[in-house]
Amino acid sequence: MTKLIDIDSAIFEGAPRVNLSRRAIISGIAAGTVFPFISGCETNPATGRSQLLLFGDQEVASMAASAWTDMKAQTPVTANSQLKNRVLHVWEKTVRGAEQKGDIAAGQSWDVAVFDTDDVNAFVMPGNRVGVYRGITELTENDDQLSSVLGHETGHVVGRHAAERLSVTTLAQTGLAVGQIAIAQSDTLSKYGSEIGALGGAAMQFGVILPYSRNHELEADKLGVDYMHNAGYDVRQSVRLWELMDAQSKGQRPPEFMSTHPDPARRAQELVKYINARGYALM
Repeated sequence: MTKLIDIDSAIFEGAPRVNLSRRAIISGIAAGTVFPFISGCETNPATGRSQLLLFGDQEVASMAASAWTDMKAQTPVTANSQLKNRVLHVWEKTVRGAEQKGDIAAGQSWDVAVFDTDDVNAFVMPGNRVGVYRGITELTENDDQLSSVLGHETGHVVGRHAAERLSVTTLAQTGLAVGQIAIAQSDTLSKYGSEIGALGGAAMQFGVILPYSRNHELEADKLGVDYMHNAGYDVRQSVRLWELMDAQSKGQRPPEFMSTHPDPARRAQELVKYINARGYALM
C-alpha cells in the first residue's frame, strides 16, 4: 500500500537540545542570554514576514548534513534514468522561476536525489538538498503537478522554514523549562508539577509548533505557485495536485490541529484564492 509520510523532522537531526540545568537557566536569564530572540528577528524579503531566526542558514545546513548522508545511504536511489531526468528537468525549470522572481540567487548548486520507494512525498533539507520519492512522481499526472511539488519545496528554502521552525522549537523548549523551574519553586504549584508540565507541553505542541508548521506549508504552496507561473507551468494544476492528495490520503490523516500539514482540501481552496488574487488564472 502506498503510504504518506512526514519527513520534515529529518532536518532537525543533530540539532542542539535545550536541556539546561536550573542554575544555567537562572544565570542565563540574569545575563540576558537565554532569550536571544530579542535580537533574532529578521524580515524575509521574499515574503515580507518577520521571522524568529536564532540559527543561520549555514548552521542549520551543517546540522542536516549527516541526516542527508544517512538517508542517501539507507534509501534506494532510482536506477530509472528517464525518471531522474524528468525530475531534474522540472526542478531546474522551476528553480529558474524562483530565480526570475529574485527569491534565489542564480547559479546555485543543488543535490537532488530521486528515491525508489512508494512514499508519496518530497522534501528539502538545508544546504540545497532535495529528495523526491518515486511515489509522488507516480501520483502526479503531468509535469505541471510535479512542478507544484518542487516549487513548494523551493518555497521552504526561500521561506527559511527549517531555521525558523528550529528556532521556534528551541525557544518553546526553553520557555517550558523556565516554567517548570517556576513551578518547582512554588509550594502550591509544585504539588501539580507533572500535570502542569504535561499541559504546558501539549500547549507548546498544539498551540505553537504545529500551527507554525502548517503556516509554513501554506506559505510554501503559494511561493511554489509563483515559481510555477514564472517557469511557464499551468498553476491550476497545483490545485489538482491537492485534490489527488486528498483522495489518496482519505482515512489516513489525523485531524488538522494534530498535524504538521494542513488538510489537502484546505490547501486546494487556499491555492484557488491565491491564484485568482494574483491573476495567474481564473478558477
